[in-house]
Amino acid sequence: MRRRLVSIFAVLAITVTTVLSTSVGSLAQTPVAAPNTDISGTIDVGMVANPQMVALQEIVESGAFNELYPNIVVNLTVLPENEIRQTITQDVTTQSGQFDVFTIGPFEVPMWAEQGWLEEVGEEAGADPAYNLDDIFESMKEGLSYDGGLYALPFYGESAMTFYRKDLFDEAGLEMPERPTWDQIAEFAAALNKPGEVSGVCLRGLPGWGEMGAPLGTVINAFGGRWYDENWVAQLNDPESAEAIHFYIELLQNYGPEGASGNGFTENETLLIQGQCAQWYDATSAAELITDPATNPDYEQIGFAYGPSQKLPTGNWLWSWNFAMAANSDAKEASLAFMMWATSTDYVDAIVAADDGWGRAPTGARASVYENPSYQERAADFADIVLNSINEANPNEPTEEPVPYTGGQFVRIPEFQELGNDVTQIFASALVGDIEIDAAIEEANDLANQVAIDAGYQE
Repeated sequence: MRRRLVSIFAVLAITVTTVLSTSVGSLAQTPVAAPNTDISGTIDVGMVANPQMVALQEIVESGAFNELYPNIVVNLTVLPENEIRQTITQDVTTQSGQFDVFTIGPFEVPMWAEQGWLEEVGEEAGADPAYNLDDIFESMKEGLSYDGGLYALPFYGESAMTFYRKDLFDEAGLEMPERPTWDQIAEFAAALNKPGEVSGVCLRGLPGWGEMGAPLGTVINAFGGRWYDENWVAQLNDPESAEAIHFYIELLQNYGPEGASGNGFTENETLLIQGQCAQWYDATSAAELITDPATNPDYEQIGFAYGPSQKLPTGNWLWSWNFAMAANSDAKEASLAFMMWATSTDYVDAIVAADDGWGRAPTGARASVYENPSYQERAADFADIVLNSINEANPNEPTEEPVPYTGGQFVRIPEFQELGNDVTQIFASALVGDIEIDAAIEEANDLANQVAIDAGYQE
């Protein structure tokens, strides 16, 4: 495969200047200096419908990719997070071959690589100087590696941080510290909450291991809790874990928005932008989105702080959305061409130009983004927090007590997808009052124990 990929980024470098001078609407008409006709095929790509991916979808559908690769047909499937996770997981684990390329995270990559379901891509990417694999953060590559090989290329990366409305804090005479505690977040929420007008805090309440499960998992870590002890005995009803779960649910019940059990990343982002939410704890990748003047006229009212601490400094959120290739793909050269194009520095520049700014640009994965003067000016209020949060995260030691698993906002075992979905469904029921919180914790703990027993983790 390497012989036919040698020219990929030579061609990309020739055309990127032209691409940068256009808008999304005119990219398809841009003349190409030297189209790469050597690689051909049809690839099916499954992507999560996050704003950065939607921007990529628009760029692809405008024809920009085909200016470089006129003989590659790209069919995109773009779905909400919970839906695309289920679709991709079913496709890969059953080896049905629906997708050649798909977006997955560091949760899946090492496990799926071990099963032989993913194609190793690091050797090809590393052999191309123009791709500059060394530019990608080591922490991101570490989560995408198995047995010395790199099995996915990061599109964007993230940790977690606190966003807040400076105008609401100023009106209340409050000041957000650079590194708040969860107790302080709760105090601010109580002071700022105005039922029917402004919610004191926003957190994900939508069930799903990657929805509610992500921030809740880091809160459990921050409180010193854990999913399992060293012997794979469930610890969700342990005092520290139970305290964290109580705290999360009650914070939303007392000071969260109406219908919080239906709110994920996107819904909470909208509430913050509209001034209907005073604080929001979520992914650092939201920073560019909520400070984009095109979508948020009040972007100057957004403030930034580190993710809240409790017993631990952070909850160890470290995530990336990445492109991986199915090992059973019959269009591997075309797939790798698409993956390298979409995760390249040139694509970052192209989307910045097409969007007239950094609002939907993929960040958090490459060091060069943070060295870019344009980005430094744009992200002066939050770039250091994002970088430090990524560097401080340690998913290999996610919490205070020793655990037999890795992962900050997840437990890296195959069974966790279903377990996390089921547990967050139980906690969502507690959030809306259908079950007492203590009863929900016991039910979730019993389920986690049964999963560990059935999988053979518990002796």
